[in-house]
Amino acid sequence: MRFNLWEDCNRVPLTELLSFVVDNRGKTVPTAPSGHKLIATNCVTNNALFPVYEKIRYLSEETYQTWFRAHPIPGDILFVNKGTPGRVCLVPDPVDFCIAQDMIALRADESKIYPKYLFAVLRSREIQQQIYNTNVGDVIPHFKKQFLDQLLIPIPERSIQESIGDLYYVLSLKAERNKKINDNLAA
Repeated sequence: MRFNLWEDCNRVPLTELLSFVVDNRGKTVPTAPSGHKLIATNCVTNNALFPVYEKIRYLSEETYQTWFRAHPIPGDILFVNKGTPGRVCLVPDPVDFCIAQDMIALRADESKIYPKYLFAVLRSREIQQQIYNTNVGDVIPHFKKQFLDQLLIPIPERSIQESIGDLYYVLSLKAERNKKINDNLAA
């Protein structure tokens, strides 16, 4: 028997599968010479499970405590809205950064969807194409938050979600470790 996730499962709008969205967009955060890490969209790539720290900026403790509406927690999914919309990665444990403009953090409602499955599906060719098709902006592409409900996520039974999510996570982790080993050997 053949099973096709995209043809055989009901699809649910992404927004119905979330318990919270960390959204600090709207104004530019004041930076400092040192302090808390502030990551930007260049730190989120579909080739790494977690953010990479390239060209990071910093925030004072006061800014960290008072400027933001919310902060991501471990297991949230970072979602880039501007520049290269749709890039996603996971928030590690512990969280050692904060996010501001041009990305949001999606918190899966675990009673409705397995978070690692949602992460894997958001990286799928089908969802990435949906995101690409809704991009607006000629100079700098961006994905408007109101388009999140247009992303239709296939929902198989929970055991299939867990199998897909766990397998994707383990294979991605192994690929990252192999890349680091190869990079170290090359150096």
